[in-house]
Amino acid sequence: MKMQKGELEATPPALERKRPQSPVSLIKTAILCAAFFLCVAPYVHHLSFSSRNRSVNTISGATAGVSNAYNSDNPEFDWFSLPPSDNIEWTPCYSEYKCARLLLPLDYLSPPGFGPNATIALQMFPATDRENYKGTILINPGGPGGSGTYAVRQTGKNISRVVGGTYDILGFDPRGTGASLPAVQCYDSEAQYQIWMQSIRNTWVNLTEGAAPLMVAREDAVGQLCKRKIGGNGREYANGTAEEWGPGRFVSSAGVTTDMLHITEKLGEDKLKYWGFSYGSVLGQYFAAMYPDKIGRMVIDGVFDAYEYRQTSYTTNLVDNDAIIEAFFTFCHRAGPERCSLYEPSPQAIKSRVEGIINKVTNEPVPVPFAEHGPMIFTKKLLYELTFIMTYKPIQSFPDLATMLLGAEQNNGTAISSIVNKYLPDYECSCSRAQPWLESNEALMAIGCGDGDELTYDPGFYEMYLANMTAQSRFGGPFWAMYHVRCSQWRIRPKWRYTGPFAAANTSHPILIVEPRYDAVCPLSDARRVHKRYGGAALLVQNSYGHCSVSAPSLCTARYIRAYFEDGTLPEEGMECEVNELPFIGVVGDAEYEVLSTEDAELLDALRGLSKAVPVARPWR
Repeated sequence: MKMQKGELEATPPALERKRPQSPVSLIKTAILCAAFFLCVAPYVHHLSFSSRNRSVNTISGATAGVSNAYNSDNPEFDWFSLPPSDNIEWTPCYSEYKCARLLLPLDYLSPPGFGPNATIALQMFPATDRENYKGTILINPGGPGGSGTYAVRQTGKNISRVVGGTYDILGFDPRGTGASLPAVQCYDSEAQYQIWMQSIRNTWVNLTEGAAPLMVAREDAVGQLCKRKIGGNGREYANGTAEEWGPGRFVSSAGVTTDMLHITEKLGEDKLKYWGFSYGSVLGQYFAAMYPDKIGRMVIDGVFDAYEYRQTSYTTNLVDNDAIIEAFFTFCHRAGPERCSLYEPSPQAIKSRVEGIINKVTNEPVPVPFAEHGPMIFTKKLLYELTFIMTYKPIQSFPDLATMLLGAEQNNGTAISSIVNKYLPDYECSCSRAQPWLESNEALMAIGCGDGDELTYDPGFYEMYLANMTAQSRFGGPFWAMYHVRCSQWRIRPKWRYTGPFAAANTSHPILIVEPRYDAVCPLSDARRVHKRYGGAALLVQNSYGHCSVSAPSLCTARYIRAYFEDGTLPEEGMECEVNELPFIGVVGDAEYEVLSTEDAELLDALRGLSKAVPVARPWR
């Protein structure tokens, strides 16, 4: 195993699930659940891939009870009934899939066999064309902390259709997340986390007076809690438990990248085949820098510059976000009154109308008495948050954005409720912690903040930083700026941290970089910088709006990706692809006139399925 030289800071028996709760602890948890339902359940909000439980955050992305979310479509299957193994031993699961749990070292810097293992959850959608079988494509949906097993269940079949059916599509839960163990969790229950989040409800930086000091104090409390729960006690001896080692110290991207290498080898394959979205693009850059001779195929999609990520700067992610908002006005006008409920005679008139709605909600929040999770208030904070979320996948979300804004304008709580119910599903309390959550915000911080440079909170600097982010994106800036606050209070540092270089003069196969022209959180400028650092790489620009290329169906893009995975060919320099669907307007090009071949019609159907599953990074939750 050859690893490219770089800067490594610090210079990981099967882990058991957490000990059973004591009777007193169970009683306390039950009381928390009861209090939650009686007092605050009507106000709980969170977003997922499409699960009703707290789920994927993805760059960048981002991001549920494993017991519910993992077993909702197959209550007979239990991840933790699978015995972990040193080799990949597939078991049928979820009808069409295969699942396994793989033992890998928790600490790659310790001697082989020293200390506890990490247990990595794997889920695979098998290739449909076995006669022309080409191997396995690993996917990562983003985050940090996004569940690959859940993602493959949502997208694996359509990804398989896009690449031609000749590959197995494999998702894995990065160490510390999802069904992988040890779990990076600071709270004793999901209910405890939700109650904590409700204590701020409609308070937010730049949206409510005096919010910044409160948010810093809150993250200080979380940082101290997590340090105690998952930071370890320094007892790294051979028979030490995961708690003593501190799982929060062993979830760095360097470790995840090395896990990807070992998974590939355990599959019996010489080189990695990979498609990474959002933060998954960061993992791709790590892998290409650390193991440049181990790349068989690599697509990174919705690209975040790994240097920006490693520096914990997060200063340029939103530079194209306002362009997506402007596109809302443009496409609403082009679509006409039958397709856009906010139609006006010009885009500028629509923009002015939206300004009026924002002012109205700021001064007069709208009561929403019949939301799925009970009565709520539609505030400026919620308007901004949902609008930002909807920039990730405009084709799917812009009609909903128009409906929400019109409802606010007309004080129509029913219309607003239909959107809130769709994007912020209610929380279902479970008083059992038999299985870890599908995803936790703690994992996002443990990975993202741990990978990055240490930050110190300075009120003057943060004021300038927040102003910069808000100037980039009116709606997203206040929320994205929470990365800085959270990382400034995070106290756990990884034992192994790769800091660069994020570059390679040559890789064993050239990388394909795919990027929308206007990405919600990963700008084209990042993709262009990354393109220059990896010898032989190709950059394919898709003329679309939204996060990652899959947010907008493009037969052109899909054909290039399929050709790349099938025979390794790259698009020519400067290649750009148009899309086959636009927000509000619907299908365009050949698809509009129903002249597609059977193959293209099937491919477009797969792309539409993928566009519905674009993950949303929510570092503020």
